[in-house]
Amino acid sequence: MRWLVESSIRICGLSASLFDSTIRLKDVSATVQQVDVRLEQFSFFPSQIALISTRSRRDIATFSAQYINFFNNAWLIFNDVVVGIAVGAILSENHVYFGKLLYTYTELWTIEHLITALRWLDDWPVGLKLNTNLSRALSLSFITLTIIWSRLLRPLGPHFPHLVYFLGISGWSGLTMILSLSSDMVSLLTIHIYLSYLAATTVCRRIIITAGSLWNLFRGKRYNVLQQRLDSWDYSLDQLLLGTMLFTLVTFLSPTIVVYYALFSGARLAVIMMHAGLETLLAFMNHFPLFVLMLRVKDSQRLPGGIILIPGRRDHESRAVNLKLENTPIPFSGIFFQHLLLWGRVSSHYHPIRLLRHVASATIINPIPRYSIRYSMLPIGSFGTKRAEKIKTS
Repeated sequence: MRWLVESSIRICGLSASLFDSTIRLKDVSATVQQVDVRLEQFSFFPSQIALISTRSRRDIATFSAQYINFFNNAWLIFNDVVVGIAVGAILSENHVYFGKLLYTYTELWTIEHLITALRWLDDWPVGLKLNTNLSRALSLSFITLTIIWSRLLRPLGPHFPHLVYFLGISGWSGLTMILSLSSDMVSLLTIHIYLSYLAATTVCRRIIITAGSLWNLFRGKRYNVLQQRLDSWDYSLDQLLLGTMLFTLVTFLSPTIVVYYALFSGARLAVIMMHAGLETLLAFMNHFPLFVLMLRVKDSQRLPGGIILIPGRRDHESRAVNLKLENTPIPFSGIFFQHLLLWGRVSSHYHPIRLLRHVASATIINPIPRYSIRYSMLPIGSFGTKRAEKIKTS
């Protein structure tokens, strides 16, 4: 059984090279990522059970950590399955209604409203006079891509209730599986927005780089690739004239490109916020310290966080002070410290200033890497933790 689990983990970690970058399967799909999380938890359960059953007192700290981690993961999986079955039953019983609702809002927000916005931008929005020919070319290109996607989506409309029913059936694997499939569904239903965003970002980025190069030309500067610095340079008259014409062209075309880029940047940010909400719920369901909180409330002495010495009565004859040794339970900040770290990573990645900086510099905005918000509750020394450390150090 163990070799089957480890083989499945390796399948989830399969990678492929694309455009000089390595892409892992579990980084692309939230569902594969969730399956990988559960498999790594299951792969460590046998060793945890063997350690807990021995009740070794040689290393109490390790025994307590393994005991708490095992039962915390077991409680999380149990509650995940219970809540998933309940939510799945609701989705399965109302799959026709939810399927039609999903298709209606998908077509309305990702196709009809998008085409309406593109046509509005092509008609001098709010009195902003754009370049007519460039605006028409960009508008028709993006509208054509959206229409092609709508024609591919329309035959799948009658099958949306079956898709919702499948989501309900997946609830038997837990609520996390429903959330993971929903995240992948959002990615698939908005793939045309992502492709349009990539195209608009690439064009806008090229315009910014070209404008920066022409600005250096007017200042008599040239970028030294070897030294990676700006050096002074004497340009000829022909070069200055050509630079002036190109700078004029870029100046008059950039507002049109920036307007379309702003549209798809806003759409991309809306999709990323949906992913952020689903990923936050996934991290909550996978790593919430439920068992630790139960121990903290029920029997806080089982979670020692230190000791304190309380002075008692003074003995007048020997002038000695009686000291009482008491156990101090671990504070709540110590219980949630890993989650505070995870929240810090998520909040820093989705910080408004960081997102605005990416939008202003026309760089690609991606959701937070899923690998950076997991493995917080896996015990040290597990198969998944060792592999995570190996990947981070490589």
